[in-house]
Amino acid sequence: MSEDNNKIPAWKADFPIKKREAAYVSRKEFIKLITFFSGTLAFANVAVPVFNFFRKEKELKPYFIGLTTDLNIGGMRTFYINEDHRNPYMLIRLAEDKWKVFEQKCTHLSCSVLYNHDERVIECPCHHGFFNLDDGSVIQGPPPRPLPQLTVVIKDDKIYVTDFEKETEESHG
Repeated sequence: MSEDNNKIPAWKADFPIKKREAAYVSRKEFIKLITFFSGTLAFANVAVPVFNFFRKEKELKPYFIGLTTDLNIGGMRTFYINEDHRNPYMLIRLAEDKWKVFEQKCTHLSCSVLYNHDERVIECPCHHGFFNLDDGSVIQGPPPRPLPQLTVVIKDDKIYVTDFEKETEESHG
């Protein structure tokens, strides 16, 4: 054997790929990769809306929150539906017979919103966003959409909430 062969480690003889060739990506391979990722994204852009169109929405059955005597006028109480601690809601008593329930997460960055009784608004302390107390619409600040609102039902001094209120054409106009 020659002296040059003695200097080459044994593993290099088993893997005769040069470093320069290993790092090289041909145009054809690059185009294949870009086409694959573009096709995957295009498929996802079509598949997600189609999936959501055919998915059945769960209807919220009346959920018991508490008694009407538990909350004074101008008070607010936080609660969770079915012990789902990812979505807090707030019950607000505006008058003797006027109740509102909103999701307690700001529609901007999911900060916790609070009811300000003195100002009669719902405010997000993180970025100074303000929401209308009547319908949850944005009054001021960065939130892009109104707060989701549940329907309140009072039966025999018991407070129940049901599904989200549907937006009507009047609320947009």
